[in-house]
Amino acid sequence: MTTRNYSATIVIDPSGSDGSSSEMIPKISEIIAQSEGEVSKVTELGQHDFAYPVKKNLIRGTFLQFDITGSSKTPDKIKEKLRLEKKVDRVLIECSN
Repeated sequence: MTTRNYSATIVIDPSGSDGSSSEMIPKISEIIAQSEGEVSKVTELGQHDFAYPVKKNLIRGTFLQFDITGSSKTPDKIKEKLRLEKKVDRVLIECSN
């Protein structure tokens, strides 16, 4: 099976004590590992306001970028597992090959 490189941008809700990026990075990295992916680099991009808020009370988010190596099915598995995580608001995974 061939491996591909992916760039995953994940937006988390910055409110609450359990929403800090330092606590979410290991949790998300573990989810990626369970989804047959390997994290090579994590970049914290900081907090930014949304141009178009989806939820009324969520107008800003903390952006994290993960560089991932995995199979072609890895992004779908990651999205499926992150959908269950309450603090994760948005997920964008692009192939960076």
